[in-house]
Amino acid sequence: MENDKPLPHVDVDSLTYLTPRQKKNLQSWIDLQEVLNAGEFDEKMDAFFHPDMTYGNPSRPDLGSYREWKESPRQLYRVFPPSRYRVVDAVGKGDDEIWVYCEHMGEHVGGRYMGVEPTGNPIKVEWFSVVTFKDGLIYRIFSIADVLTMLIQVGVVEPSALPVDPYK
Repeated sequence: MENDKPLPHVDVDSLTYLTPRQKKNLQSWIDLQEVLNAGEFDEKMDAFFHPDMTYGNPSRPDLGSYREWKESPRQLYRVFPPSRYRVVDAVGKGDDEIWVYCEHMGEHVGGRYMGVEPTGNPIKVEWFSVVTFKDGLIYRIFSIADVLTMLIQVGVVEPSALPVDPYK
């Protein structure tokens, strides 16, 4: 990647519409992203999560529990170094729910992905998560990610295979 250092996370203090508790939860989410950026997948990562944490994502029905989900950022870190996450923006709903718009960047140099050998291609995946907290810890994550763009960037899907107007 041109620049190993990602753009900064959203400035939590600038989000004046968030309550103090929402800001605290958002800061916890940002701190988790920094732990992921550093590749600290064991005790440091585990400290952010409620023991009953669950994950939902229509693109990844195989990742329901924390134990299952935890392998995804670990593998992304390995396959797409330097794996970098950042929080672009956020809103809150109630005291224990934040909605975050995020990015993940890296290069496909660390191993096979969906059967494709490393291409060296950069990736930039945007995603949205609803993050629910319980007892100050992440209790549930529901995410929607732009997986199609990532598959194109890696070379799993050829851009020419996509229709310009799907209704023609």
